[in-house]
Formats: sequence, structure tokens, C-alpha cells
Amino acid sequence: MVETTELADPDSVILEIPEIQEPAGNLMESLIPARKTQMSDYETSKVISSGTFGTVCLVRHKDSQKIFAMKKMAKKKMNTSKEVEGAFLERDILTFADCPFVASMLCSFPTRSHLCMVMEYVGGGDCETLLTTRGPLSVPSARLYFAEAVVAVEYLHSYGVVHRDLKPENLLITTAGHIKVADFGLSKVGVMRPETNTHKESLEDISREFKDREECGTPSYMAPEIIQNKGYGRPADWWSMGIILHQFLLGYVPFHGDPITELYKNIVGGDLIWDWDHAPPPDAQDLISDLLRTNPAQRLGTGGAFEIKNSEFLSDLDFDNLLSHKPEYVPQLASDLDTSLFINHADPDNQMVSEEDTSEDNESLFFQNFTSSSERLSNLCTITTRNITNNEDPKSPLNKKNVKMWKGGKRDEVPSSAGSYHPAGVDYPGLLAYLHVVTVPLETSKRWDTLASSALKTSRSTITAGAL
Repeated sequence: MVETTELADPDSVILEIPEIQEPAGNLMESLIPARKTQMSDYETSKVISSGTFGTVCLVRHKDSQKIFAMKKMAKKKMNTSKEVEGAFLERDILTFADCPFVASMLCSFPTRSHLCMVMEYVGGGDCETLLTTRGPLSVPSARLYFAEAVVAVEYLHSYGVVHRDLKPENLLITTAGHIKVADFGLSKVGVMRPETNTHKESLEDISREFKDREECGTPSYMAPEIIQNKGYGRPADWWSMGIILHQFLLGYVPFHGDPITELYKNIVGGDLIWDWDHAPPPDAQDLISDLLRTNPAQRLGTGGAFEIKNSEFLSDLDFDNLLSHKPEYVPQLASDLDTSLFINHADPDNQMVSEEDTSEDNESLFFQNFTSSSERLSNLCTITTRNITNNEDPKSPLNKKNVKMWKGGKRDEVPSSAGSYHPAGVDYPGLLAYLHVVTVPLETSKRWDTLASSALKTSRSTITAGAL
């Protein structure tokens, strides 16, 4: 018989709203910039990297003089609706993510030729560069980096987000020496599954949530079920995490092969062979082996991230206070414009921003809807620069008549904190309640039936309307 897990009624969680810190109007006001954000608000310093769809540039916000990373995706290279949808989905995830181990975004906007996302600049490089330049990590460093990435993946999974491209290159290192998961260009969003959920799920259902036949991800980190087109789900990310931990400790991935068909054959075979002269500690071996089980229903983490957190390898860590741990490696930067800790993959033909990028996108209403802003934009906006008096505009999301939500059977104000890095349903609703605040409130009994992807899509029009 397949194991199932019975989860609690979410109603008690929905109604446990934390103490109000500030009026609801202040929260919603922080989401609305004074005017449309545009390319002319930023000064481009240098290109950090470039890829198939565009570039990542280091930019300075002219008014505040703060440094950010701007991801610019070329419209002309988005040839399918799926590619465009992926750009919107990445924007949505970055906008609402509120976890110290997940990269965050300030705002997004279209130009005539690109879709642009302004993100926090994580200047310490990435784990791929660190492994290339310094070799395998020490056990304490590997343990801390891995644990922080586990918390990030747990957070994403609780909101239905499967990353699908976890690898050291997408684990950025902050200037304080901690990890942030980045690059959601290949991510997929399914049903939101908080820890306090009314559904009963079998491990098999969790493992086969998506039925598409996309071979999505980086081959060396790709799970067997994706290669075999058998359907996949959140456990595919835990497989990638097993590969990452192996690489952290030994400096290389466990499965090899050339051509790629040979690599896929070795991954599906799942024969993990240890070099006993350079093997990691036994508790790390056990964890890696459990994460690299070829049957996703039996893979560690499929039943919940707590399975991984409770492993012997991570038993000494306090997961509630990971940021209090002092990392062994703390990046040293010469200035806030220092990008030397990144391996520069920039295309020499795409080093500077084209002049047409300073123009707004006036051609496509669809691409205009890419405009959005997160709560973090409030730090760069002042009330005196706002172009409208929102309380006088009955259609404005800032009109206090429109900033209500249900609490205990009556309307109440929205908490100042619009999210938490706790998984969905723990302590308070976080992202889900926040999405319903800025869209259309649903009855309590119906909230947990909402698809995360639908909520994110609905949020687009509202955020865009507020940003216009």
C-alpha cells in the first residue's frame, strides 16, 4: 500500500494573522512606484554574463545610487509562447519570494527590445565559480551551503514551485557568505501544497505531478524520471540537490558519459560508486545515496524536507538560525561594482546596452503587462514623487476601501509583513494570503484549492495596473 500523509485543516492557520505592524494602506502603497520604472532610471556599469536569451548587467539606480543586477531577456529570441510564459513566471516568483536564501527582485519592465528584471546584486559569485577556483569545499562549508539551499527549496516547494535547474551555478554567494538560490527561467509551478493542507497525497502522486515530456534542466543534474519521460515533480529537485552535495564535497558530479546518451544511461542506472581514497564522511555518503534513489517515490525529501533536515549529516545545525552560523568563506569585494568573483560568460558582441533600450515598449500591450514592482521598491520611492493621489482614485489599489481582507469573519487590515520564509501554512499564510490581498479575496474554504500558477497569473494585471 502506498504511504499517505494526513494533513491538518488550514482554516485555523488562515485566521492566525500576526499582529498588525502598520496600516494596510502603507503596505499597498509600498507596492506602487511613483511612475513606471524604465531603463532611463538606471545606469549600466558592466555586463556580468550573457546567454541564449539575453544578459545580466550590473546597474546603478540613478536616484538612490544603489547597485542592482538587471536581467535583460531579448524579445526577438523568444520564439514560442512557452518561452514568453517562462519569463513572466520567473518574474512572478522573484517578485513574491520572501526568503533569505532565495534571490529577490525589485521590479520589472519592458523596453522596445528586452524584458528587464531588476534584482538584488549578490556579489560573492556562485558556487560553481568557487568550486572551480578553490576546489572541493570543506565538510562544514558544504554542510552549511547545502542546508541553506534545502531551506530555499523547501520554501519554493511549499508554494508549488519546482526549480528544475538546481546546480552550483545557480547558487549565489552573498557578501556575508550565505547562499541564495537564483535563476527561475526553467521553473514550473503546480498546485500549492502547504504543510497544513487538507489533501491526502500519495508519494507516487507527488513524484508524478507533471506529465509533460520536457527534458528540462542541465543534463548532469537531471533526475532519471525526467530523462525517462515518466512524469516528475518536486523530488526531481531533491535529486539535483544530491548531485550538488556530491560536487560540494568531491569537486565533481557522480555521473559522467560522452555522448550525452551515455550520461543519461548512467544516471538512469543510478550506480553510485565511491572512490574510497577520497570518499566523503559516512553520514554524507548516506545522505547523498538517499537523495540519489532512482525511484522518486522512495527518494529522501519526497515526503517533505524534514526528512533531509533530520539526516545525521545535518543534525548539528539549527535550521531556524542558519544565518547566525559564521561561514568559513566570506567573499572580499574591492567595491560595490566588483564582479571579479563571477566567471565572465559575457558575449563580447553584447557588452553594452543598445540605445533603443532606453525607449519604452509602446508596441505590445502584452509585453507592457510585464511591468511590476515588489514591496522592496518602496525603499527607492518617496511619497512626494507620486504622480497620483491614490485615496482619491476609486480604482486605485491604494484606496483604503480596497485594502481589506477577511479575519475571523470580519474585515481587518493587512499585516505589514507580506511574506515569510517559513513554508506556506506555517505561522501565517504568507504569499498565498498576500496574493489574495492584491487580487480578489476568496472565501477561506476555497483558498487552498487555488493553483499557485493561477494566483500568480491573476496577480499580474493587478500589479501592472498599480504600476501604470
